[in-house]
Amino acid sequence: MDIRIPKNELLKKIGLGVSIAGGKPSTLPILNNLLLETQKDGMLKIVATDMEVGVSTLLPVEIGQQGSVTVPARKFHDIVKELPEGEISLSVTKNNTVNIKSGKSFFKIMGLDKEDFPKLPDPSPEQEVELEQSILKESLILTSFAISHDETRYVLNGVLVSLQENQIRFIATDGRRLAFYKKDLKEKIGKKIDMIIPSKTIHELLKLLEWEGKVKISHSQNKVIFKFQDTYLTSSLIEGNFPNYEQVIPKEEKTTAVVHCEEFLQAVRRVALLTSIESPAVKFDFIKGKVLISAKSPNMGEAREEIPAEVSGQEVTIGFNPNYFIDLLKNLTDESITFALTEPDKPGLVKGRNGYLYVIMPMQLS
Repeated sequence: MDIRIPKNELLKKIGLGVSIAGGKPSTLPILNNLLLETQKDGMLKIVATDMEVGVSTLLPVEIGQQGSVTVPARKFHDIVKELPEGEISLSVTKNNTVNIKSGKSFFKIMGLDKEDFPKLPDPSPEQEVELEQSILKESLILTSFAISHDETRYVLNGVLVSLQENQIRFIATDGRRLAFYKKDLKEKIGKKIDMIIPSKTIHELLKLLEWEGKVKISHSQNKVIFKFQDTYLTSSLIEGNFPNYEQVIPKEEKTTAVVHCEEFLQAVRRVALLTSIESPAVKFDFIKGKVLISAKSPNMGEAREEIPAEVSGQEVTIGFNPNYFIDLLKNLTDESITFALTEPDKPGLVKGRNGYLYVIMPMQLS
């Protein structure tokens, strides 16, 4: 193989796969490598996989000689990153030795033959749904922070994506909070599809998604494939039954309060500075015209904030984990949100625009 390629274009493309292939040592050494393979149409195919998640992307290059090789992902990425700006020359000699030249810089690294490199599933046009990238990106940003990281509850270690009729739903929960978002589809789905997409896949997918353009989602058995213009991401799905999220969302409202998002976020952040392991909860007093936010820690002190709010219904005092609000509000772009509460020992509900819902379990106040 002998190719020439601009440094910045190569760096961008190998960056898509380096965290997959170079993330952690594998029992199969070739999984720590990137596959580089020339195509007859003047493109270079770059592939990375850890057997659970895989990415394949294409890049136009100047081909002197066709060929293929696999290179250590992390080392190759680090070398390309430090090379001077301009064109890079890559050539493969005997025993899969890869020569890298750029300006007056020269590197030689040892690769592996592509023979043992796993094949990714081909994107299938069957059961394909096309979405605006902006819809998928926004939905994942607004739900994925609520994913559980408890590996004993593996079914919660991802986002449930549910396709039904002309609607797509995104749900994530760690058992103490739940994020729910739904969007309408232009075309009706033939049959209901539920898939739990792992958190690692979400992380890689968010690196690919833009605020413009479209993405095609292809689902088959325990696999999902996200197809972009010249790139596709494939992933195994989490198997198991996701909890019944609909019964967790409160239906009753005794108190409602509308607050300004940024003002609320900053107040909660400040008050949270005076929480501790012994006193982790922040106290929220919803009273006419305002919300009082306070925290008291016996060995540290206390903090108190007051923000204006449109409060309707009964006055209520309730405790919450402040980090759950911070996680939400730093991702939400709404100008204001609505709280819906019933009792101090019942879950609270936050309502955003376009049907966004966020359920938070209360905490006991000491």
